[in-house]
Order: sequence, then C-alpha cells, then structure tokens
Amino acid sequence: MGFRAITAQLVLRTPLHVGTGRATETVDDLLRRDAQGRILIPGTSLAGPLRAIATRLAPRLGSRSCQALQGGDFGSQICGCLTCRLFGDVTPQEDEKKGVASQVIIYDAPLDKNPEIAIRDGVGIDRVTGAAARKERLKFDLEVVPAGTIFSLRMEFDPNLTDERALQLLAVSLAEWEAGRGAVGGRVGRGLGAFTLQNIQYRDQKLDTIEAVVDFLKIGPGWTKQTGAGDWLATQSAATRKQAQLLSPVGDHSVACSWALTEFTLAAEGSFLINDPVRAGQGGFDHAPLLTAYERKGEPVLPGSSLRGVLRSQAERIARTLATHDAWGDNKRSSEERKREFSTSCPACNPLTTHTSTTHTSDAVASCNSFIKTLAPEKRRELEDRGAEDKLCLACRLFGSTWNGSRLRVEDAPLLPNTGKQKVMDFLAIDRFTGGGRDGAKFDAVALWQPHFRVRLFLENPEGWELGWLVLTLRDLHEGLTTVGFGAAKGFGRMTIQSPSITFGILHETDFPLPPAPEDESEDRQKLERAIVAREKLLTHRGTPSGLYQTIGYADSHKADWLDLADGWVQAFHRERRARPRAQEFTLQKDSYFTKIADQWLPDLYPVEVSA
Repeated sequence: MGFRAITAQLVLRTPLHVGTGRATETVDDLLRRDAQGRILIPGTSLAGPLRAIATRLAPRLGSRSCQALQGGDFGSQICGCLTCRLFGDVTPQEDEKKGVASQVIIYDAPLDKNPEIAIRDGVGIDRVTGAAARKERLKFDLEVVPAGTIFSLRMEFDPNLTDERALQLLAVSLAEWEAGRGAVGGRVGRGLGAFTLQNIQYRDQKLDTIEAVVDFLKIGPGWTKQTGAGDWLATQSAATRKQAQLLSPVGDHSVACSWALTEFTLAAEGSFLINDPVRAGQGGFDHAPLLTAYERKGEPVLPGSSLRGVLRSQAERIARTLATHDAWGDNKRSSEERKREFSTSCPACNPLTTHTSTTHTSDAVASCNSFIKTLAPEKRRELEDRGAEDKLCLACRLFGSTWNGSRLRVEDAPLLPNTGKQKVMDFLAIDRFTGGGRDGAKFDAVALWQPHFRVRLFLENPEGWELGWLVLTLRDLHEGLTTVGFGAAKGFGRMTIQSPSITFGILHETDFPLPPAPEDESEDRQKLERAIVAREKLLTHRGTPSGLYQTIGYADSHKADWLDLADGWVQAFHRERRARPRAQEFTLQKDSYFTKIADQWLPDLYPVEVSA
C-alpha cells in the first residue's frame, strides 16, 4: 500500500479560455466556474491534452499505435496499447472484462482567487474586401483568464503501477508540458491556452505500516506543500530518450515525429492598432489597443488570432495566384478551359464562403466545409470515422477547419519593453461633393507607434510543403505585401521581421523534414540535392535535448545551409499543390476571376501577366 502523486504549477504564457457554451448579454462564451464561483480548469480538460501527447509518443517507445489514431468503429474490441493501459481504454464496454480504468487521476485546477477577467473579441475577415465579414456575421467574444495566472496541478496514480514503460510515457508526456509545448482549453491554434509546467514534484510514500498511515492522515492537505523529488522527471526523460533513439522510425505522421518552433520580432514601421472595443469605450475613444495582463500589469498584445488570420489569408492568396497562373497556361486555352482547370486544382478555399447543392448556388471559391455539408449522410459518417484530410484543400490541412484541427499554433505576441509609445490620432472623412469635412464622420484612435512584438509559431509534425508555404507567407509579411491589424488603408500595420530563430525537435534523423525526391527530370534536382546536403550538415550540429526530442537550431554560421533547405521546402510546396487535384465532389462551381460579366469573360479583359 502506498501513495504516489505529482504536483506542479501550470503557468499561463497566453490567456486561457475553457468555455461553458453559455452566453450572456455581454459575452458569447463564459469561462467555466465551480459551484463557489471559482474559475477552474476541469480535470478532463487537462487529461485530454496529456493523453493526446502520450498517444502520439507511445509508438516511438516501442508500443503499438492506439485505436484512436486509426479511426473507424472498433465495436467492443479492447485496444490494450500502452496509452490505454495508463489512461484507461479508449473504447470501454460495460460487458467487457478485459478493459481497464485509468491508472492516473487528474484533479480539477481551481483558482483560490479569481483574477481580473478580460473579454477577447474576434471577427472573421472577408478575403475579397479585407474588411470584417458582414455577410457571415462572424463577430464573437469570450471571457479569458489573463496570461501569467498560475494554476496548481495535482495528479495521483496507482501505487501498484509497476509497468516501467507506462511511468516513462507519463514522464515524457509531462516533459512536453515542462518544455512549453503544451496548450489547454479552447482556440489554442489562435494563441490561447499556451502554458509552461514548473516546479514539478514527484511524491512516493509508503503506507505499509499503521504509523505511516496515521502520519500521512495527520498532514492532510498540507502534503501538497511538502518538497518531493524534483529530479524525477529529468531522470525518467533522459533514460527514455536513449531508448527512443535506438528504435527505428515508424514512418507514420499520425504519431510524434518532429516539431518546428520559430520565434521572431515583428516590428511595426509606423502606427499599429488591434482594437479593443471595451477599453475604447472605457477611455472615451473610438478605437484603443488591446491589452492583456502580462506579469500582472496591462500591456498591449498582438493576438494570435489576428496574426493567424493574416497568415492564412496571405497563404491562400499565394496559392490561388499560383493556381491561376498554372490554369492560364498558353494562349491556346479558352477561358472555359482555364476555369475548368482552376476549379479542379485550386489548393486553397475561402473558409467564409458557401456551397449549397439543394439550390445549386455557390460563392466564389467555396469552402471545404460547405462542400462536406452537401454530402450524403453515409459519406459524412465515413468522414467522421476516417477523417476528412484527404478531401480538404491544402489551406484547411495546414490552418485547420471545422473538420480537421490544425497542427499550427500562433500564440499571442507580447509587446517588447521600451517600444510602442501610445499616440492619440484624429480622423475625419471628407465629403466628396463639398471637399470639406463630412458631418458626423469624425473619429479618433489610440495607436501604438512602432511597437515590437515577440512572435512564437509552433508546428507539430511539419511536412516540407507546409514549411515552404509558411516561408513564402512570412516573406510577404516582411516585404510589406500584407498588413496586420486596423487601418491598412491609412498606412497602419506595415511590419518587418527581425531577429528570427528556428528550432526543430526530432526523435530520429529521418524525422527532419525534407523535400520529396523528384519524380522526373523536369523538376529542379539541383535544389533538392543542395537541400539534402544542407540537412546532413545541420544534423551534425545538434543542440541541447528537450524532453524526448533532439534539437537542431538556427545559427548564423550555417545560414547558407538553412537557405538551401528553405529553398527545398518551397519546391516541395510547388510540387504538392500541383500533385493534389481537388476531390471530384469538391470541384469549384464559381470563381471571382474566371467568371463572366455581362457575357464577357473577365480573364479576356484582364489577362494574367507575370512581371520580370
């Protein structure tokens, strides 16, 4: 008989939202609270992400893959994998005697004192106008717990658990949280819920005598404040890391293979503003910058949702522009043929548009989600069981959709010290008839002047084409081809990228993302060969291990190798978008460029031209 537990501090790096689905007159989604009104993270909201990490890591420790990674209906079949033995069967059955319950109990994490709650606003952006999507009415707001808040994590596990592999799996899963690669709650892909696990203490107390039991009961809840084994996690992770390096790669991207972390400073060249309607109303201004609590004081912040929206919109624009160029072909093609080619090959949908089979109407570049809604019920159930990734466009695969979560997380970016002085600016619309000021069109804004934000992007199991697409998108952001935030037409939001860094984590050297081999001589073999050589060089300069992973980080001394590798990733993106035609049932019905206006084809009026 004994008692084993782990305690730690969960420190929010970005605001957190664990919602209830209930709305009030002031907010669309409330935070979860207990019966005493205390804000809390439910144990289920902690156990779910931890189990997900363990499920992907277990096959790299020699265990077979969990049923949860395979999809489909397994009926009464018990999985029995290492993860299910630790966290309980993924498909429990009442009449099945072979099933096991979870060996780990993760408790709710309430706050003794509620912090000052903030309201985070969000809005969808129309891809054509660049303004708020009024037709779709994608305006919403929700309560968030501010960054810097500390929750107390407590978990207990069966003292009779003797499976060393299960303990190692639990340790390396917690090591991911300790390294800052964890996220909990809702909208994690848009910057919320990122955290770091600190002060991890392991306690193993024998209760095999009456005296030991009495002493333990006398301590009561105070045991959580006693010092435990602070080196248990590091010891277990180091031993497991050596074991994982000896195993062959699994070649399955549904399990843990690698991750990419890039950090850079996003510097505004002039005025910058992400509007917070609540603060603007409190201050008497029409627009005011969004603040969040970092280190217990309000500081301006660049929300991950705002930056993610900019990145996705520009990535879509890049992909559709390249697809338009490919569809144009030579001058022998007719406009009808070009439209047909674009409709079957466009690699990026517009997530705010719709397609309706019942009325045979469709918006331009209709979203993948709207096509799925028109499928027959049996086909939709098949997608629910097996996943819809093969049907989705490249944009939905990378940035996510309602049918497929994203592996890319764009965190809230805090303001760097001594940057971003606030300035009050006045605006007045001009009457087009009189040339004077228009009555009632006066407004003002509190803007930040030349702020610098530290951005953090995290991509799990990156593929070469995904990295290449992000490289092109970030290049456009740096060169001013897209803006961030309010007032693009007024010169706001022009940004440049400074002090970039990139780190890869790999479990095996074959996990390092590399462009695929060319299938024919028409592709640029020299670029691929340079990328392969660059990867081999970089693999010889590994950094400090992080959790279960070996790391490879950017250094100026190897800049040429990183550039060759990035060039190979870009080639991989070009190859992927050409090699993945749209599913037949997802063929676009309408486009904003390949269309007729008054019986005249728009491409005939404005043909595709490529500048030198």
